[in-house]
Amino acid sequence: MNKQTLTLKILGCRGSVPIEGEDFKIYGGATSSICVLAETTSDAGHVTEEIYLDSGSGIVNAKPLPDSHISILISHMHIDHLVGMTSFPALSQKDRRIDIYAAARNGLKVNDAIDKLFSPPYWPLKVTDYPSDARYYELKENFNIGNVKIKNIEVNHPGGSSTYKIEFAGKNIVYAIDFEHNENELKKLADFSRNADLMIYDGQYTPDEYPGCFGYGHSIPEVGIEFAKNNGIKRILFSHHAPEHTDSFLSEWEKKIKEIFPDSSFAKAGMEIKII
Repeated sequence: MNKQTLTLKILGCRGSVPIEGEDFKIYGGATSSICVLAETTSDAGHVTEEIYLDSGSGIVNAKPLPDSHISILISHMHIDHLVGMTSFPALSQKDRRIDIYAAARNGLKVNDAIDKLFSPPYWPLKVTDYPSDARYYELKENFNIGNVKIKNIEVNHPGGSSTYKIEFAGKNIVYAIDFEHNENELKKLADFSRNADLMIYDGQYTPDEYPGCFGYGHSIPEVGIEFAKNNGIKRILFSHHAPEHTDSFLSEWEKKIKEIFPDSSFAKAGMEIKII
């Protein structure tokens, strides 16, 4: 017997800053964090790789499995992608192994960058001071987490950002938020993600908003749709919603997007997607 499953859950999909209120219930107000579960059941037993893409405030809502191996892949060091890390439930579980991967930024190694945010006087503890067994790793271009293959490329964003590809059991997920498009960047992303089973793409701005936000490091769903159609992307999910985009605004926009590309949607808090 050999059974493999690949699923993901949206814990947070808001961009820039957490937000709350009656107008933000459907798509949620927590910032970026997605849990990917890659599970293998065989005669030898059951193995679960529990991989988190970013640790924004959404990771506070995670429910780590008791027997999984936990990894966190950080796209970049901006606060909205890190702010939930010290409230991640597994961090307080004694001796729980947590592997944290990120690229060096602004001359700071991953441990130095995260310690700069989470240490006195800004926070009472460093991540490695918690009861868990948290370990930092400098990001490599290609590496394995168990039997999951991880690839990454650097993309256009202030200070840099990593776009990840998770490959497992013949399927792959591409995580490409905090990405600003231009001709060269789209070609690079196409070479990296062509024929992906699922792409999570930066959809922070509308076409009308984007010209006033050029250089901020984000994209628009309409560009993502054309990219998906031209590169064999089977399904595309737009994330990193702008703080001011309400549920009603996003719902109406999503209807228009689906008319262009039916296998597209906007990420919603609590959404679960089964790949296999």
